[in-house]
Amino acid sequence: MQIHDFNPGVTESGLFWTVAVPESSISVNFAAGKASFQVNDLDVEDYHDVVNALLDGPSVDASISWNIQWGHPLGRTKIRDAGTGFAGDFVQNIAQIAWTGKTDTAEFAADAASTSVNEFSLLAHERNGIFFS
Repeated sequence: MQIHDFNPGVTESGLFWTVAVPESSISVNFAAGKASFQVNDLDVEDYHDVVNALLDGPSVDASISWNIQWGHPLGRTKIRDAGTGFAGDFVQNIAQIAWTGKTDTAEFAADAASTSVNEFSLLAHERNGIFFS
């Protein structure tokens, strides 16, 4: 049974579970196959379950923090398909994540990032639509 659902909510336009973060939160060295994404104390809401979140139901104030590190390139692939207007450079990688969340009454933390079990991670630079050339 789910008892917590941390997310930034639903905007009036219907956009959900999406929030802008400072550009300084992200660092990428694509050539080296390394990247990081770190956010501290992002204000969100705890909706308690996904159905309540999708309905923008009752929630309590919460905050979350995360630090994701990609740093062990395993292989590279390039794709270019002029017929569909898509091109991309991809670096298969290993990622590790640390995550915490808290409300006024509870705190949660993932196990240490060093214990992360990575099934599949990918850094990508892609172009499509009007950006395809």
